[in-house]
Amino acid sequence: MTSSTSPVVESALLSVSGLAKSYGDGASRRQVLADVEFTAQAGDFLTIVGPSGAGKTTLLRCMSGLLAPDAGETRLSGAPVAEPPADMALVFQDYSRSLLPWMSVVGNVTFPLRSRGVAKPERRTRAEEALAAVGLESSARLYPWQLSGGMQQRVAIARALAYGPRILVMDEPFASVDAQTRAELEDLVLDLRDRLGVTFLLVTHDIDEAVYLADRVVVLSGAPTTVTAVVPVDLGRKRDQVETKARPQFVSLRSQVYRLIRAAAEDKEAK
Repeated sequence: MTSSTSPVVESALLSVSGLAKSYGDGASRRQVLADVEFTAQAGDFLTIVGPSGAGKTTLLRCMSGLLAPDAGETRLSGAPVAEPPADMALVFQDYSRSLLPWMSVVGNVTFPLRSRGVAKPERRTRAEEALAAVGLESSARLYPWQLSGGMQQRVAIARALAYGPRILVMDEPFASVDAQTRAELEDLVLDLRDRLGVTFLLVTHDIDEAVYLADRVVVLSGAPTTVTAVVPVDLGRKRDQVETKARPQFVSLRSQVYRLIRAAAEDKEAK
């Protein structure tokens, strides 16, 4: 079943309403986003997919306050987002560039907390709790270059969790790791959602990943980008890499999302 775009409701933890963004001026002006709307409730796991060049990263930057939109707004807990809010943390694809190689793992996790004025003892406590949450409590004194790619991305996730967000926004976070590590990290974030109650919003090009993780899949059109569909994923909260992906419902949902993305790509090419 495919629903239309979600209405903006006051009770939503996150609401994106009428978001639009263009680059360039005059004849070279290119509209990337056009009237993007969707919502996320507390505890949701939303994934965002779309054809290549749909402006998924631009969307994340606008809704997180890193980039000012031309029109529309994002609200988090009812408050408009004009700059990166304290209740939102971001994890990007390139973990190797986001971690500081001269700092230990625990130093990387505590570093952003300094700007929030968190006292040193609390910074340490938050870091230890976040590293334990991602299974890296024994690696606190190591340096990023001593860790595998998957472990480095766990450090990036721990750093975001230590910030104490209500919503964790992730931009292709597992694209740079091997398939087995990717599966482990997918299961990790599902577990974190259930244990910590954090809301997740994750952009991905991987349709299997989008369906496996999501409560709802937000499907984008080609640029200028709108939301073409919000697909509910009724696979239950507990998921398994083998059992869930073998279920007929999973196969059907994957095909449905793929068809929507392919149609969006074909429509983009026809314009």
